[in-house]
Amino acid sequence: MARSGSTQVHWVVRLNYRNRSLSFMLLFGVIALHWLDDPPGPLLWVLLVMQLLIYPHIAYQLARRASLMLRAETIVMLLDAGLFGCWVAVLGFPLWISFAMLVSVHINLVAFRGVPGLLSCMAASLTGVLVGMLLADVELRPDSSMQVTLACMVALSLYLLAFSHSAHLRSLSLRDAKEQLRNSQRQLQRKLEEINALQIQLRELAHRDPLTGLYNRRHLDAQLLDNVVNRKADSNLCLLLIDIDHFKRINDEFGHQAGDQVLARLAGLLTSHCRSSDIICRYGGEEFVVLMPEVTIGAAVERADAIRLAFTGLKMRFNNRDLAPTLSVGIAACPLHATSGDRLFECADQALYRAKAAGRNRTVLWSADRLSPTDPSTI
Repeated sequence: MARSGSTQVHWVVRLNYRNRSLSFMLLFGVIALHWLDDPPGPLLWVLLVMQLLIYPHIAYQLARRASLMLRAETIVMLLDAGLFGCWVAVLGFPLWISFAMLVSVHINLVAFRGVPGLLSCMAASLTGVLVGMLLADVELRPDSSMQVTLACMVALSLYLLAFSHSAHLRSLSLRDAKEQLRNSQRQLQRKLEEINALQIQLRELAHRDPLTGLYNRRHLDAQLLDNVVNRKADSNLCLLLIDIDHFKRINDEFGHQAGDQVLARLAGLLTSHCRSSDIICRYGGEEFVVLMPEVTIGAAVERADAIRLAFTGLKMRFNNRDLAPTLSVGIAACPLHATSGDRLFECADQALYRAKAAGRNRTVLWSADRLSPTDPSTI
């Protein structure tokens, strides 16, 4: 599958193309210098130009257009090793030229494929040597001039420096990529924390009354059951069911905005008069519920009357008219009056009904034989 655009070319293909082009040009100069004393025929010159000056560009184009670019580039590197082995044999195994050519291809394959790359490169080089010995009348000429020796040193040094520089750039690229990954992970972690916080807020909002900020009926249902089930055997769980007297009249005479303010004032009053362990809920409309775990019945009644009296003492004024709302409270306790959440609420509701029937603005404790206004001093 053909590919276009340098950004789509595998980094190994691009890196090897740069290094191959540079090292092959340097080797061309070294071999040309080596041939000055004993020039070969035109065929070898043509083959040398094709191998060292044209072949790198053809190999790059083939690799970048391959569907599996890294695999294609590995084949090209092995082909480099085979061709260099062939040239080493054709040249007569000059020591420095042979060293420079074979070391460069072996370094390249070891860098990208490790020990398997070394072994496959050695096999490819040896195959190239054998092919070169079969195709040419090989004459062993290991010596080379001082100029060629120096040129080989310079060429190999430049290649190693270029290779090291490429490795350095790759290292910087990987470091930047890791830093970007760490930044992305940190951003993702922050996003996850924000999402978790939003989920907690949403869950909290799902259990909160938007007007008063108190818990709603859904939360009460869960907490009532949980508190009844997990109540200590020797402790009470008291439920206060609170209702604003004549609340509909307040809405009709003063408006719903006034009614909302009354509800909000009561919510604030309940919050200030209750313990942190108490659970305060707006049950619906003008009804509020307070769950009081681990409290005596007498203390619960005293707390309910304190709330009722404090609410009665609130000074409220709407539309230049004074408003003095009152409360009725029904109380039931677990396990004295009920042993289940539903029954506990039912008892408190019956007590509240009796408080309203008795004239409102009073606290009534549920009793199996009688429901009447309760004086805390008698508890």
